[in-house]
Amino acid sequence: MIITSPILFYQLSKKIDFVEKRSPSHKLQIDNIRFYNGKTEVGSCYLVDCRRLDKAIVAKKPITLIFINAEDLDRSYIPKNCDYAIFKNVRNFFDLAEIVYEAINELQTWDCKLKDALTSRIPLDEFGAIAGDIIKEPMYVLNHNFSLLSLTGKKGYTFMSDDEINESADNAIYRSNFGKVLSIKAVRRLLIDKDYISSQNHTDIYTYTDPNKVLNICQNIISDGRYIARLMSPVTIYNNEPDEGQMQLFRHYFQYLSHVYLRYSEDPLIKRNSDKLHTLIYDMITTPNMIDAADASLILQNYGWSINDTYSVINFAFYKNTKWDELTEYISGKFEETWSNSCAIVAGDDIILVLNHSISKNLDDEHKFFHVLAYIVRDFVCKAGVSDSFEGLNKISSYLLQARKALEIGQKCSANKWYFKFSDYALDYMYDRIISEFSYDQLISEAIRKLIEYDIKNNTEYLKTLEVYLQNNCNSTHTADELYIHRTTLIRRVERIEEITKINFNDSETRIYLILSFWILEKLGFKSSKLHLK
Repeated sequence: MIITSPILFYQLSKKIDFVEKRSPSHKLQIDNIRFYNGKTEVGSCYLVDCRRLDKAIVAKKPITLIFINAEDLDRSYIPKNCDYAIFKNVRNFFDLAEIVYEAINELQTWDCKLKDALTSRIPLDEFGAIAGDIIKEPMYVLNHNFSLLSLTGKKGYTFMSDDEINESADNAIYRSNFGKVLSIKAVRRLLIDKDYISSQNHTDIYTYTDPNKVLNICQNIISDGRYIARLMSPVTIYNNEPDEGQMQLFRHYFQYLSHVYLRYSEDPLIKRNSDKLHTLIYDMITTPNMIDAADASLILQNYGWSINDTYSVINFAFYKNTKWDELTEYISGKFEETWSNSCAIVAGDDIILVLNHSISKNLDDEHKFFHVLAYIVRDFVCKAGVSDSFEGLNKISSYLLQARKALEIGQKCSANKWYFKFSDYALDYMYDRIISEFSYDQLISEAIRKLIEYDIKNNTEYLKTLEVYLQNNCNSTHTADELYIHRTTLIRRVERIEEITKINFNDSETRIYLILSFWILEKLGFKSSKLHLK
């Protein structure tokens, strides 16, 4: 967090009595705290005991000054280009230094709490309460549906009188009954307020005078260019101007609050695909080579995710020209509501859903997960391909391919199903790849081709014997039982097979090649008991 002169003065004013403050630069950054000894340096805040000040302070560039014991201070001693504050009832340098360091530590701790809260995804009401740790003025959120959320409690509440506020909120984000809905009378007053309506177009901090004639600082929460809500706080006035420290802290808090609000709100106007998580995952899918790993990790951290979490990908395909084609944005939101810690991306006619299983534990009950998935695809008239789970979001492109191949192959093999797991169709995928460049007779083992020829010529059953022998892991007893022959007979057959084909059954790669060859022939409809192809 960057601490400026106005922010420090604001925080100090809550601890000690100030006489006067001035910050013409508005954003003068404080990097160091030092006792004034006649020299100055940019970026430092100097503590000055006026009892030791016997001449004007010289500063070529703006600095920050804090004065004590300034009852008889000659204002001409203060450089015009500097930020300064004068405090009273502080005895000495050391007391002042302790108070200043404590104020800075509180500000930095507050910023860490905001970051941790954003990362740990705490509910909006808990996040709102953090505002009151530093900002002494009450803070509210008023959304476009005229639901009013008090972030820092009812203390100092002035926006509307009690008879203009209903007790229940209409938005599910208000989980602790701390939201209120404005009455129809209050809403009508706002709807005819030109300043209230026009201020919805502001993209930066602004002031608005509410119906009770209270001046508020505000900033709008925007999603995909649409006004969603505004953060409000009564303005503290100093020298006929809004307190600059309050304004800067308000803006800093808003940066966090807007992310949390857009994350938790169930408002249908919020386009979730516009936030950084959705943008990142879309880019990881479409342009994976353009992703900066450090930036990606930082974005994920802000949502409580990690690049090394466990994920899976679901590709939802919708029937063309159905009524769902125009509702993909809505449907993607419903998917995210169904599975927490998921991210739905609209990609052409499809929706790609990425699920973080490390946080939500969706796959702890796999039966329940796929049971819900079955209902989802039926309700939305679509089909889904599901990838295996994987660690490392940087692998998303290859696992999206898994989901898409499961969908493609699954619809060919099991057209009556609604969803297809890649693990169920991995062998079918391998088969398609295996025979894509060569014919089956080029791929199968030469030993099997020899046995086919030998069986046809001699009316023997060596091919079937070999197949059953391999299926039983070369166990003579089990193979003989399955073929209904004596074990000695089987041993003689195996020896004859070895003579004809030169097969070495002790070689594991040879056995694998033979099993794959039989698998390829089976996929083509070949039966070892009938020496021909269908």
